[in-house]
Amino acid sequence: MSIARGLLVITLALSVASCAAPVLKPEQSLVLKEREGKFSVLTETSNDERESVQGSFVWRRLVSGWQLDLKSPLGATLARLTVEPTGAMLEQPDAPLQRADSGDDLLARVLGATVPLDVLQDWADGRVIADNKVTDVERDQLGRIVSFRQSGWQVDFDQYGDSGPARVTAHGKQLGRSVTLRLVAQQPS
Repeated sequence: MSIARGLLVITLALSVASCAAPVLKPEQSLVLKEREGKFSVLTETSNDERESVQGSFVWRRLVSGWQLDLKSPLGATLARLTVEPTGAMLEQPDAPLQRADSGDDLLARVLGATVPLDVLQDWADGRVIADNKVTDVERDQLGRIVSFRQSGWQVDFDQYGDSGPARVTAHGKQLGRSVTLRLVAQQPS
C-alpha cells in the first residue's frame, strides 16, 4: 500500500468514525515544545497517477520523547503517535493500539513503506543531526540550514521564525513512487 493511499484510507475511515472520539492532550508540565500547522502528502507514479492526503498536526516534544497528533481537514482526530525511549505506539479511534520499537518501524508496518518519522521531528525544528546519511547541506546568510539530503530525501526549509522553519518540504522515493511531504507550521505570535 502506498504512503498516500495508506494515509488516505486511514483519513477516510477515521474521519467518519472519530468525530466524537477525543484524544487527550498530555499534561502541560510534560510538554517541552509544541508546534502545530498543516500537513500534506502527495505521491505520484511514473504513469502520473496521483494520490494525496492533507490535514493538520500538533507535534509535541515531551520530557521523555515526542507525540504527533494528526487531524482530518474537518478537525476529526485521525491518530496519535507517541515515541518514547521504550518504543512507539499508534492510537486511532476504533482501532487496536499498535506498538513497535520506533516510529519509523511502526509506520513502515502500518503504511507498508518507510517514512523518515524519527528525523522529521528534527526537520520540523530546522535541525539536522550530523551523521553519514546527511549530505549536500546548504545554509543561508544567517547560517541556518535551507536544504540538505538525508536517507534518500531532499529536504528544504523556508520562512524561518523563532521556532524554526515555517515550511518543511521533503521529496523522496518509496515503492516506486515519488513522495512529497509538506509541513507548514504556525509561528508563535
